Amino acid sequence: MKEKILKKILGKYQTESILFTNVKETSYLTGAEFDGFWLLNAKDNTHIICSKMIENQIMEYFGKQNIRMHAESPLYKTVVKILKQDKINSLLINPKYMNAADFILINENLSHEKINLIKKTGVLDSLRIIKGTVEVENLKKACQIVSEVCNTVKEELKPGLSEIDIHYRVIELFAKNRVTESFIPIIASGANSANPHHRSSNRKIIENDIVMMDIGCMYNGYCSDLTRTYFLDKINDKQKKIWNIVKSSQNAVLKEIKAGLPLSWADKTARNIIEAAGYKDKFIHTTGHGVGIEIHEMPLLAPNAEGVFLTHMAVTVEPGIYIEGEFGVRIEDTILIKENGCEMLTSAVY
Repeated sequence: MKEKILKKILGKYQTESILFTNVKETSYLTGAEFDGFWLLNAKDNTHIICSKMIENQIMEYFGKQNIRMHAESPLYKTVVKILKQDKINSLLINPKYMNAADFILINENLSHEKINLIKKTGVLDSLRIIKGTVEVENLKKACQIVSEVCNTVKEELKPGLSEIDIHYRVIELFAKNRVTESFIPIIASGANSANPHHRSSNRKIIENDIVMMDIGCMYNGYCSDLTRTYFLDKINDKQKKIWNIVKSSQNAVLKEIKAGLPLSWADKTARNIIEAAGYKDKFIHTTGHGVGIEIHEMPLLAPNAEGVFLTHMAVTVEPGIYIEGEFGVRIEDTILIKENGCEMLTSAVY
């Protein structure tokens, strides 16, 4: 339980209590990856609120931790009861992650009890940016697995396989490693590779084809993200040129990125190389994003990004060029920011 973080949030927002209802938030704070319980911190007391259905699971996981357990439904009524009993005057919630019905019911009941409801989005975002030791180990393992899966699938690529075949092969290999996908795999072949977020189709690979794979898995609640663009057999001059431009763009960022540089520097560096090569309008997304308990987290590696890179940020670097109706190339790796450089977390062959 990250009790220091809870106290820090309460102090920052000057509130007596805070409620987390989404599994992404509760798993980050407690390590419990399962859903179905709420986490309430009020006047330095931590409460787990759940239904009778998962009471045994909750008791087994949290054991002898200094936590007050409440197996009562509906959950919102239990929250209000605790706040009333402890004479709490304010509650902080993140409406972005709260079920609409629960939000309405909590809001109405707190108003009736004259308890102030404070609504703030991104409560944990700034804290989740910096990864702790255990978080880094989980990220490394997730990246190791996705890299190995990518290498295996690359060796199996051949004409006749459909995008859907490859898609489910990726999921099968994740399952063999006892992990799940961190997002729906993107398998794009031929002209489909010009669509950055293509959904795997029944299109079959042909001779001298191109296959873009954007895949990731989740290990102990932490995500990996990796993209490779492969060519089967012969690669024509235009394809080779585009691939080299994209890789040079990525290399320019990976070579110099380090703590202290502006977040906007990464996108500017990658984009300048692609623009200089004459493909300014073909790089149609940002250069990267943070990775953690969610596949897309802060920070965003965008042209207008504010702030600087900090040690132990985990981010992706993923420039791309997309020629509509022909093909696209994206190359993506997950890295860990260091004081004087970066550590590559993904390692699949290019």
